[in-house]
Amino acid sequence: MMSRKKTMLLIAGAAGFAGITALAGFAMADMGGGWQGRGHDRGMFWQGMIERYDANKDGKITQDEINNNREAWYAEFDVDKDGKLSLVEFEKLWLKARHRMMVREFQFFDTDGDGSVTILEYKSPLEDIVADRDRNNDGALSREDRPRGDRGKQRWRHRDTMQKMGDDGPGDDDGPDDN
Repeated sequence: MMSRKKTMLLIAGAAGFAGITALAGFAMADMGGGWQGRGHDRGMFWQGMIERYDANKDGKITQDEINNNREAWYAEFDVDKDGKLSLVEFEKLWLKARHRMMVREFQFFDTDGDGSVTILEYKSPLEDIVADRDRNNDGALSREDRPRGDRGKQRWRHRDTMQKMGDDGPGDDDGPDDN
């Protein structure tokens, strides 16, 4: 049987790991969906930043707007008003930020805008990815299939797919790529 001290250390370690993981995820969510690993690009990052921080809706973000927003969110979730966020309070803040990302992701998949995602809409962004990216023609994607070149070019994003669909991505209601 584990001693009480070891049990407490194990719990504290697990809580610390969960906190760091949540913080890393929140940092990405907090910046408006700027995470790259799931196929999102800089356009979505900027869109999320504008949505969250552009308080006066002038298309620009000032440091004061960022600071005021973060202070307001902090105050909203510091329920006991002790000037600190507990894990439970922070979780609610994190979930609010993640919810915005989830809505944008849903809008990306809901290509016809009817408020639901069909299996065809869900499959569409990755429908031809193996055929399009299989450089060694073995019918599968592996490290050998990654694009050559600088690190930025090695990232696989479904922006290519969105462009094929004639769409800049979530929230774009103006039709074909407007770049």
